[in-house]
Amino acid sequence: MGKSFPVLGFDVGATKVAVCLGKSDGTIIGKGRVDNNDRHPDKVLPEMVALGKKLIAEAGMTNEDIVAIGIGSPAPHDIPNGLITTPTNMKKWVNVPIRDYLKDHFNIETYMENDANAGALAEWFFGAGKKARNMLYLTMSTGIGGGLILNGHLLQGKSFLAGEAGHICIDMGGPQCNCGMKGCYEAFCGGRAIANRLKKQLADQPASAIVKHAGGVDNIDMIAVEKAVRDGDDFACKLWDDMMKRNAQAIGLFINLLNPEMIVLGTLAWAAEDLFMPKLMEYLPDYCWAVQLADCKIIPSGLKRNIGEYAGLSVALNALFEQGRFQPWED
Repeated sequence: MGKSFPVLGFDVGATKVAVCLGKSDGTIIGKGRVDNNDRHPDKVLPEMVALGKKLIAEAGMTNEDIVAIGIGSPAPHDIPNGLITTPTNMKKWVNVPIRDYLKDHFNIETYMENDANAGALAEWFFGAGKKARNMLYLTMSTGIGGGLILNGHLLQGKSFLAGEAGHICIDMGGPQCNCGMKGCYEAFCGGRAIANRLKKQLADQPASAIVKHAGGVDNIDMIAVEKAVRDGDDFACKLWDDMMKRNAQAIGLFINLLNPEMIVLGTLAWAAEDLFMPKLMEYLPDYCWAVQLADCKIIPSGLKRNIGEYAGLSVALNALFEQGRFQPWED
């Protein structure tokens, strides 16, 4: 296979589907989005196909030029059979055979991974984790997910659920998690979990700095929390400090368990890097061994908000890599 070749990627999210045509060297040829905000897959899937074909045509290509298609999608799903099963934030997407649908409509080899793994692959091929042999990627946004590159390969696990980093229990007496367990890392540090707790805590406190920045208690999110922290609000600063101790607790556990050379951190770590990274590094020595911490480079995402453009492409490229048909990082 040539040095650079085209692949097509789909990054499926609850509000949108990012569609991207790119090359194996990371060049983005064309991109676009399909609305997926509470819409039925019967409406969304044909639009995904139409946009993909439009990008191919605008690039002066045909379907025969595209080597593979990659899909990153939210869990839970059935990877071996290419199904999106019952994603939490996409209630109308139940047992949707997305892989075979796209394969049949494009007549192109199509591969599927969960969205955290797709993000890990994107950072590994093109972002901050480029060329790492042992890397953990953590999504840090609405929820917390993880993707593991171990010994130069993506770890999928027996049930294709390896890397569910957000759902390790870090406190048996902790809050209820959306997954059904208690005390999960995500229940302490996920953006939605924090916002939901604050909506209850601050329901009768309209003068709270967080509520003011949010424009009302119902609109509380991590952006409002960050703004209140930057204002020096005592409550927000204490909340942030507690959150960072929990982040350090979980990430320290991963460092001791995996001894990775690199951990790449998603949204919150780069969006509020000056508030996030120094605190994390301050508290980490309390939760992991010094030798492993010294050998681990911990950095925010290199792709940042563009990661969705590379995620689907990287799923396709990883499938070809595992088949021996693609060698990344060739000079």
